[in-house]
Amino acid sequence: MKSGILLWNKGLFRQQLRAITWIGVFLSLALAIMLPLSMFIREMTFRNDQFYAGYSSMYGDVLNPLMDFSLPFQLMAFCSFPVLIGIILLNFMTNKSATDFFHSLPFKRGTILTNVYITGAITLFVPLVITGILTAVLYPFLTDQFYAISDIFSWIGLSYLIMLFMFILTVAIGIFVGNALLHGALTYTVIIVPALIILLALTNLQYYVQGLALTTYTETLLTNGIFFGRLIELTQTPFSLLEYLVYTLIAAALVAFSYFAYAKRPSEATDQTIVFPFFRYVFLYSLTLFVMLISGFYFTEIQQGSFMWTVVGYVLGAFIAYTVLQMILQKTLRLSWPWKGFVLYGVMITLLIIPVNLVAGFYENKVPEASAVESVEIMSPNSRNNYMHIEGMQAPSLSDPEAIEMVTAVHDQLVDHTYNRLSGDWSSVTIDYTLEDGSTLSREYNVNHDFLKEVTLELRSTQAFKEAYDPVYLATKRDDLNYILFYSNANGEPIRIADEEEMESLIAAMKADLEVLPSEELALDWSPQSAGELQFSMNLPYDYHAGITKDHENTIEWMDENGYGDALFLPENLEEVTVAKSEGDEFFREVDTVVYENRISPEELDVPMITITDQEQIEELFDLGDSNSYGDYVIFYRVNDGYSFLGINESEAPEFITRQFD
Repeated sequence: MKSGILLWNKGLFRQQLRAITWIGVFLSLALAIMLPLSMFIREMTFRNDQFYAGYSSMYGDVLNPLMDFSLPFQLMAFCSFPVLIGIILLNFMTNKSATDFFHSLPFKRGTILTNVYITGAITLFVPLVITGILTAVLYPFLTDQFYAISDIFSWIGLSYLIMLFMFILTVAIGIFVGNALLHGALTYTVIIVPALIILLALTNLQYYVQGLALTTYTETLLTNGIFFGRLIELTQTPFSLLEYLVYTLIAAALVAFSYFAYAKRPSEATDQTIVFPFFRYVFLYSLTLFVMLISGFYFTEIQQGSFMWTVVGYVLGAFIAYTVLQMILQKTLRLSWPWKGFVLYGVMITLLIIPVNLVAGFYENKVPEASAVESVEIMSPNSRNNYMHIEGMQAPSLSDPEAIEMVTAVHDQLVDHTYNRLSGDWSSVTIDYTLEDGSTLSREYNVNHDFLKEVTLELRSTQAFKEAYDPVYLATKRDDLNYILFYSNANGEPIRIADEEEMESLIAAMKADLEVLPSEELALDWSPQSAGELQFSMNLPYDYHAGITKDHENTIEWMDENGYGDALFLPENLEEVTVAKSEGDEFFREVDTVVYENRISPEELDVPMITITDQEQIEELFDLGDSNSYGDYVIFYRVNDGYSFLGINESEAPEFITRQFD
């Protein structure tokens, strides 16, 4: 190490460039195929097509049409080639003779690392420029010029930012490892695992903390906490100025840290999987925690196990992960198992549970005073209109003081509710408060469906809730309503209602029903009592949906008066139903053959069955039965495209059925 300067060296640059020249060539070919060549092929294919239509409208609202043109393939290239280049340029660190050779050259280590960064940066930039030039040359010959020349410069800049960030991260990781295969795996691990550990920790935390707003936290983590997830959202949600600043600062910190770590890296560390002892422990215990949390999640959510099985999952996952990772670190299958480290890990995890339990009580019982709430959103996936995951959708909220007070009353009851996932239907409900001081408070609860219907009944009956959440009111608040479609089990094709007067009178009839009925939002009843469903087609990225039951008397009367009565599906209109007595799992498979495959009729089943024609009895069966649910008795009934069915258990079956099977 004779040279004392930290500068680019021409000879070293050439030597490193030769090692990755072909990677740069392959990157250039890949980008050329994804953009200019693909656009040329599409142009030649569709220009001669009599049904040719332009593509400009497809790219009207995206960040960059070139990025969106082949986004999945571009992201694969942007996230793989920089990593490969980084691994190859630092490959000398994983071989003792190559390490000795490089470190015997008359350069400081800083000079070697500077040349690595410069070589990689140039190799990544040149293919982008070549692709940009080819795309610009193709532009005048396109029939549909869906991008502008300025978009090419924007694409080059954004693509280079992504690849340079991946390359810098790869180089920084490479300073700490002594194995090329582990180098690549660890690079992607560092990008994905930290956010996933937090995500899994939150998922497992819900078993200890009731009301944890898991959905709110996980969506933010998946889209913003994982770099790959954020890239997928780029065309719809471009990087903000803050994000550019954050990624730039992270990249700068990684570069500075890599120089510091490389100066401290022992030359003889090529035989070590992880070079520095501290990061060896980080690698070992962080991945052990990761697998432990996955195992606990598996036993609880996938296998539907009790809390005891969650603990079993933790122990098994931690033991397996700790053992395998020790094999990797010790580079042997004949492992000398360091039990003290595992015991220490177990003690630390156990001690972490103590503060969790202390904080959990405060978190669970925190229900804001109604007077301190400015507005509140209450949502559930158990609804026809789930606004929680619609891009750009502003979720409805309540600001009426009386409605807010009802929500807090519901919240109080949710705190004390323990749901049973094995007993009836269940779903989640999310409450998001915006407080008077500008802060927010979110809670999420798993609840049994019947309980949710009961505790929200008063809230769903208020005018404030209906106007904020019910689709009948939402569809008439705007001028975006195009037409209304009516679906039911009685008609094969939907009925389209587009006349403005008809739509207006239909909505008026539904509002008249809502004056005496609670809104079905939050507590949708997917029962066979549904006479049909209305879809309000909007000039929006989403439509509104509303159900009709036999209790919607004004709506049903309107349908009859306007000639749509035959399209209603009502139990009292059925001439007969067939009741079959269950004989086990084989029978249920035959039920699927009748209902979902339409290969046989119920009468062809080799089980005891009866036919019910009495209208009152048919209506009672529909009141008691669970739609598309297996039970001790299965009730088949005709629908427009075949058969559907209800399930009734022995304990709930009416006497007029049970006595006929005795």
